[in-house]
Amino acid sequence: MLRLLVIVLFLVVLITFALSNPDPESLWVVSYGWQLSIGVLTLGVGVASFLIGAFVMWIGELRQRSRARRAESQVRKLESQLIDLHQQLGRYTAATPATATETPAAYPAATPGI
Repeated sequence: MLRLLVIVLFLVVLITFALSNPDPESLWVVSYGWQLSIGVLTLGVGVASFLIGAFVMWIGELRQRSRARRAESQVRKLESQLIDLHQQLGRYTAATPATATETPAAYPAATPGI
């Protein structure tokens, strides 16, 4: 939301500048010259800069999305391992209660007073 507000304010300033400077000026780049108003030139440079910035931001978002996908696949893999371990623990605890309640023969019951 803050980005949108900054973009709108920037475009309002650019459009206001472009409308207030309609006089054509001679512009030269190396040996090529043309007549263009400073406002239109500023607006064109601003729009081009915005498009380049949006493209760079999009590339960064693609990298972030790929990292997020890798992290999510790792989380899914770890969750499946956790489920497997819970199932193994359940099988182990289901099998051991019968032997855990019996008194082992190696340890006879203690007699009082000894």
